[in-house]
Amino acid sequence: MVASSHRATVLEPAASSASADVSPRRRSTRFRPRVLLVQSDKDARSSLALGLVSAGLEVLAAPSVEDILGELAPGCPLPHLVIAQVEPSGDGLDGFALCEKLRADARTEHLPVYLLSRHEEPHHRELADAVRADDYLLQPLPPEVVVSLARLKAGRSTSSPVYEAHTARLSLAQVVHALLCGTRAGRVELRDNEGWLSFRQGHLVDASFAGERGLTALRRLLFFGSGAYAVSFGDVPAEGKPLVNLKIYASLLLPAAERFSALCSLGIPLSARLMVDFKRLADMLKSLPDDLGQVIRLFDGQRTVHTAILECSLPEVTTLEAVTCLYAQGVLVPANLIAEREPPPLVIPPFFEPVLDPEEEEPFSEAFESTGPSQAA
Repeated sequence: MVASSHRATVLEPAASSASADVSPRRRSTRFRPRVLLVQSDKDARSSLALGLVSAGLEVLAAPSVEDILGELAPGCPLPHLVIAQVEPSGDGLDGFALCEKLRADARTEHLPVYLLSRHEEPHHRELADAVRADDYLLQPLPPEVVVSLARLKAGRSTSSPVYEAHTARLSLAQVVHALLCGTRAGRVELRDNEGWLSFRQGHLVDASFAGERGLTALRRLLFFGSGAYAVSFGDVPAEGKPLVNLKIYASLLLPAAERFSALCSLGIPLSARLMVDFKRLADMLKSLPDDLGQVIRLFDGQRTVHTAILECSLPEVTTLEAVTCLYAQGVLVPANLIAEREPPPLVIPPFFEPVLDPEEEEPFSEAFESTGPSQAA
């Protein structure tokens, strides 16, 4: 739904969108965070607005700060997030001035504010800190980044020490990408299983997960980390060399994490125990690449898919791709399926077992001969 107010445009999620409830009654009372978006470039404004609306947020988009000031007047319901371009439109207010104005008013000082810039200037970060903006980001910016930040902070106070989220709603890979696009430092920590990562000014600094540390821990945290997590902002120790920067993360780790998630959605649970169907393997052997042998050998009916991925020397995504392919071809099958297909081994009842161990037959025979009839007589 689209409505116009002066030069500002209000966009609401469609009733049929995935984010909307099925019940009209519930839909009418559903909480929808409202975002004020100020962006002078029409195409960029449209792209960001549509991304936010698709995520289930209501957006009021305008080309200048002056066009949305009425929405912040006393008596009007306040938005839950403000995203503003720092460059002014004409002779009007810029994003820095808007943020300063919001922080000076007790009604709006708690609103999260993200500042966007088309050109990075040396003094911009200092100005963003001075007006207490939540973060400063450079454009062009993928709409997914703005959506992730909105999901993380919309409707929460900018002074909150911790922002809670869940991987079912906002994946770790997505939120980490969004955090690296900004200039802040902080930490992401899983609640349900031990794992954390720290970030600082567009770099991932350190990570820990499942007994691993550093880059291996970072990969596995993105691939296997799930459940509730918390994002906190603050100083991060500058010791050691950063693991990866935004460019490497966006070009390598993020696509790998998304590929891993897509493979998991195909339906092979990481907790599944698989075995090799050797008859099927014999039929397929000539067509399989040689390096799949190290994957096949791991599946003995005891290891889970998760364990096999950790133990394999191939990259995690490559291993899961191989497992998915072998499963689709019938080379790997559920362990219980093999157990049902093969008859149980024959068990001899105890009363049919020979009295003597076969290895003892020869010595006993010799002993009997040594005590033959001549000695008995």
